[in-house]
Amino acid sequence: MHELTKAEKKVARAAIDKGLDAEFKEGLENFEAIIQDWRQGKFASNKEAYHKIFKAVDDKDSAISRRYDGLTGGRYLLTVSNIFLAGYIDEKDLEGFRPEIKEMIVAK
Repeated sequence: MHELTKAEKKVARAAIDKGLDAEFKEGLENFEAIIQDWRQGKFASNKEAYHKIFKAVDDKDSAISRRYDGLTGGRYLLTVSNIFLAGYIDEKDLEGFRPEIKEMIVAK
């Protein structure tokens, strides 16, 4: 595995922060859609709508926790690669990495 330089770790942290923010936004948009469906009467009961939004929040929270909790420098490269492949960041966010590191991120 390639070791990131101090400067690359800074780039990775910025990309990770951007990815995390994008995941929060994605979650909020999903929750909003559920609430809109509830307001439009698309659920049989308030309980059903509540359970759907609770499950959506729980699922998104679990996904975010798996990816970002306890993140250390040794997992930065893998995390950046994962959020790049998931579409939360783009190639512009990879500027500052050595070419071989960028290639590893994009190729995964």
